[in-house]
Amino acid sequence: MTLGRLLSLLGDGISEAELEAQLGALQDASLLDAAGAAAVRNLNARLREAGRRESLLRVLYDTATDLTGIRDVEAVLKAIVRRTRALIGSDIAYLSLNDYERGESYIRVTDGAATALFRNIRMPLGEGVLGAVATGEAPSQSPDYLSDMSKTHLEPIDAAVAAEGVKAIMGVPLLAEGRVIGALLVADRHAHSFSSDDVALMESIGTHAAVALENARHFTEMADALSRLDQARRQNLAHVRTLEELSSLDQRLMETLASTDSISNLLVLLSQSLDKEVSVVSPMGEPLHGAAPGADFGSPAALKAAEASAARAVPVPFAVKGSRYTMMSAVAGDQHLASLVVAGELTKSGLAILERSALVLSAALLFERTYQDAQYRLQLELIDELLHPRAGDVDALKRRAGRFGLADNVPLVVRVVGVGDDQRQRALAVLKGRPSGGAGITALHESHLCVIEPPAWQSADQAGTTDAGRDIIETLKRHRIECTVGSSQPVIGFGRLSAAHAEAHSVLKALAALNRKGESADRAILGTAGMLLGAMDSPFAAQLLASQLGPLLEYDSRRGTDLVHTAWTFLENDASLNSVATALHIHPNTLRQRLDRIDSVLGGSWRRGSRSLDVQVALRLWRLQSQGVGRDRH
Repeated sequence: MTLGRLLSLLGDGISEAELEAQLGALQDASLLDAAGAAAVRNLNARLREAGRRESLLRVLYDTATDLTGIRDVEAVLKAIVRRTRALIGSDIAYLSLNDYERGESYIRVTDGAATALFRNIRMPLGEGVLGAVATGEAPSQSPDYLSDMSKTHLEPIDAAVAAEGVKAIMGVPLLAEGRVIGALLVADRHAHSFSSDDVALMESIGTHAAVALENARHFTEMADALSRLDQARRQNLAHVRTLEELSSLDQRLMETLASTDSISNLLVLLSQSLDKEVSVVSPMGEPLHGAAPGADFGSPAALKAAEASAARAVPVPFAVKGSRYTMMSAVAGDQHLASLVVAGELTKSGLAILERSALVLSAALLFERTYQDAQYRLQLELIDELLHPRAGDVDALKRRAGRFGLADNVPLVVRVVGVGDDQRQRALAVLKGRPSGGAGITALHESHLCVIEPPAWQSADQAGTTDAGRDIIETLKRHRIECTVGSSQPVIGFGRLSAAHAEAHSVLKALAALNRKGESADRAILGTAGMLLGAMDSPFAAQLLASQLGPLLEYDSRRGTDLVHTAWTFLENDASLNSVATALHIHPNTLRQRLDRIDSVLGGSWRRGSRSLDVQVALRLWRLQSQGVGRDRH
């Protein structure tokens, strides 16, 4: 073989064994001396080293390319330790990150580690191989860590190393932008020293790893920032759309406020905007507009929600009979005017709509209250002038009355409403808002409520029969207010209203005297009692009492008994002994004794046949007079 052929084989990467065979043949043929053979061997070694370095550079280039192509930090960390372990050929590879606040470097990711103790090592900076490398001074290694007294040892760390079976350890610092961020290490479960080539390779890997890790971190931060920006953009767009919707709603709410029936129109608009049932209730939970059927907004839960909403000026959810609602109170200053109630729960935008609507409701209620107060002042003055006519401008009085549907040439009814002192103002507020076809006035007059309005005919075949204020009783009952109503007969002419008022007041007192509270009546409905109202002080009344009840009245006066009252109670309760005894709070035997005494005074026929009717009429006359009916003529 010629020397040229040998050099060609060296260029192709001949193995050492084949090279020695070729060199021996050339030397035997005296074609190559010992010095030449040594030169060939040296050249082959250099070529092998150059090839190894070229291969290593290629692997490092591929590793750097792979690492810099990964954008996820976690994936980069795992790829670094996996590549490092493969390139160095070690049992374990791991990467730590520095926690400068705690002065530690903690293992972040491993490849090849079997125990949790090793995977969770936290080494103080400057201690052991890991802590020394993490300070960034230089690479460091230990051929047998547990036996290496040149390294500082910590008992928990040594226990973790022993549990993993680690002997040899070598690591390099990870530097990014001039700052040590951690360390890259490899470990074997047999004792040995890592070569300078291994250390150089680790430094190269560490340099690429730090760059890749920082790139991935920056990319992640940038991606997070872009995600936050995109989320903020979407939120801003949604906020802008919400503002546009609210702006449109505000315009419609203002249009609603300017309409004639603002509250009803507000409920329609709110129901359409929320696609839910909406109601307006008073501070006590009484339905005012569009109340949900069957819902009790006067329950403790609803009242508590209304109070909380009024205090905090925010919508408050609550439940009634298993159904969910949202309450938003309308407040003016420190005064709770009413509340909006929406069926179901609302979204954030729905709550904003409800809050705006509550402001509009407050304004509408204040406008309505201002208008009603002005109207009431006019009614208060007008009712006083109608019931106490004075010489003056009659035409002006007619014009003012005409504003409320009252005329001097049409039938009018006066109603006097009897209600408890503690409920009089509430009753007045309810009756002022009572729909009556736009005709009529209601006001507080001489410590009672007075209504002047055209009569309401019940039907065509009952012409001449008024409703006697039954609608007033039903209206107040819906607001938990009990009342009694006395009405006059229809009269024509303002000049007759004073007498009509006196008649209505007498009817009211008669109802009370006859234990008929909670009813409504006029003289016709009172029956015989109504007939007697016009003759309370007449000679006939005195003659009737004397002829029918004279002996009994004289007996009570002489003996100090109350047999007249017993007789009246007996006939008013259909002669039922048990009912009468209960009404008088006496034993039935006592009642029988009293009735026997009355029989002995009036004769037994007083409670039978036609005479019982005469006696009962006389007893009703006595009852009315004894209760003061007719004494204070109005």
